[in-house]
Amino acid sequence: MKRILLALIAAATATSAMAGIGDIQSGGGTGPLKVKSAMVAIKSPNGVCPAQAKLKAWIYTNKAGPVTYMMIRHGQGASVPQVVNTKKVNGLYVAEISQNMVIVNAIDTQYRIAAKGAGNYTLSNWAPLKANCV
Repeated sequence: MKRILLALIAAATATSAMAGIGDIQSGGGTGPLKVKSAMVAIKSPNGVCPAQAKLKAWIYTNKAGPVTYMMIRHGQGASVPQVVNTKKVNGLYVAEISQNMVIVNAIDTQYRIAAKGAGNYTLSNWAPLKANCV
């Protein structure tokens, strides 16, 4: 029993030592805000143009606070940096971004988001945007 208890204490100490102070706090700490992940999804329009495409992006962080992000269109570079605040939703810290895009011509491209807190930018997946505009 004593060996098991010592093994558990050693494992907990090793895990805490590997994590940064900001990683183990739950939103109220003084450590830096870090972007954990980012995702993008696009609902492409069908049929006649002009039409609307709906883009949604989610930025997940280790605590609540401001996050800088840029939208990136494949082959055309990034937008001007913008700031959004993350908040706690179902136990996770997240910012949700929604954009409606008016599509007037056929298009076949991809978008992603770059987001950062106190560190480097974290990149999301590429999300396709396709419209035939019949």
